[in-house]
Amino acid sequence: MQHIDLEKLIHSIETLMPKPPPDLIKKISIENNPAFEKRKINALYNNGILYLSNNQDNLNDMLDDVIHEYAHALEEKYAEEIYSDQIIKEEFLAKREYLESHLRSYGFNTSRYDFMNIHFDLKLDNFLLNVVGYERFKKITNYGLFINPYAATSLREYFATGFEEYILGDHQELESISPKLTIKIKEFLNEYSHNR
Repeated sequence: MQHIDLEKLIHSIETLMPKPPPDLIKKISIENNPAFEKRKINALYNNGILYLSNNQDNLNDMLDDVIHEYAHALEEKYAEEIYSDQIIKEEFLAKREYLESHLRSYGFNTSRYDFMNIHFDLKLDNFLLNVVGYERFKKITNYGLFINPYAATSLREYFATGFEEYILGDHQELESISPKLTIKIKEFLNEYSHNR
C-alpha cells in the first residue's frame, strides 16, 4: 500500500465526483479482508462503509474501485430515482436476452439458467465464466453488448460498471453500448449535483 499516494487518490475523487451527502459513506477502510480473496474482488460497499483491498496495482486501480463502490452506495440510497421508471432494467434484460440467444447459437445449453433474473446468480455467473469461458464471454460482451463482462452479472453491476465508465472512461463508447443507462446516469448526476 505504500506505493499509492492517498492524498492524490482523495484529490482525484473530489475532482471527479459530486460531494456525497454526509450519510452516504461513513468510512473508507483499506485492509486485507478475507472476503476479497474469497470473492476475487478488490472492494465492496456495505452498511455505509467502503472497504478497499490494500493489494492494489496502482492509483488508478484503487480509483476505479472507489468509483464503482461509490455507485453502489448511490444506487442503494437513491434506488427509487435510479430504477423506478424501469428504463435501465429493460435495457439490461434486452441485452441479457440477446446474450442467451447468442450463446445458444454457439451451441451452449442455456436452459438451466435464468437470464431474465436481474439479481446476481452464482450458477449463471459460474456458467458464464467457467463453461463459456472468460475470453469467449469477454469477446461476446465487448461487441457492443456490455461495457465489460462484469456488467452482465446483475442489474446492480450493470449500473455500477456503467457509472464507473461514465466517470472514468469514454462517454461515447458507453452511450453507443448502453444509451439508456448513459442518459439515466447523466440525468441522475445532474440532478444529484444541483440538489446538494
